[in-house]
Amino acid sequence: MKKLFLILMCGLLMTGCAALKQKTAELKQKQTEAKINKKADALSDLKGATVEPVTEADGSTALKVTFDSGILFGFNETELGEEAKKSIDRLVESISDMPDSRIRVYGHTDIVGSSEVNQAKSTARAEEVAKYLEEKGIAASRITAEGLSFTKPVADNSTEEGRAKNRRVEIYVIPAK
Repeated sequence: MKKLFLILMCGLLMTGCAALKQKTAELKQKQTEAKINKKADALSDLKGATVEPVTEADGSTALKVTFDSGILFGFNETELGEEAKKSIDRLVESISDMPDSRIRVYGHTDIVGSSEVNQAKSTARAEEVAKYLEEKGIAASRITAEGLSFTKPVADNSTEEGRAKNRRVEIYVIPAK
């Protein structure tokens, strides 16, 4: 009888611990969402950029900053301009209180030109932004850069307006879990 009682008590304790762990995880996720929303609001006036909270595939919340390519790079260029650096500086300042976050940088192009040329250009632009983030003090181990060429358009590539929207760099700031 005592054994049965102890087994039941252990089961209840374990169930309670699991529920507490779940509630703690939910609370942490809500706090992270609030922090990301606050950062998105603070950066809403970032020149040449769209800033928004997004939900990752695993359900976590991240900060997505999409820079129009024109603000970051001149036509057919892969070197950051001074205005671009100022915008990225503001982003770096804003995330300085998130030292364990991961940063993903994606370069995108429009469909004009060959796949090879666009892949090289999108990769070079993503790597240029990543290099600048490192120069501003973000550890290289936290940053990944990838060129996606014209594989993920956000607008119609048959118009100049659509192609302009597709030429972009996206930076994702993913808070530590």
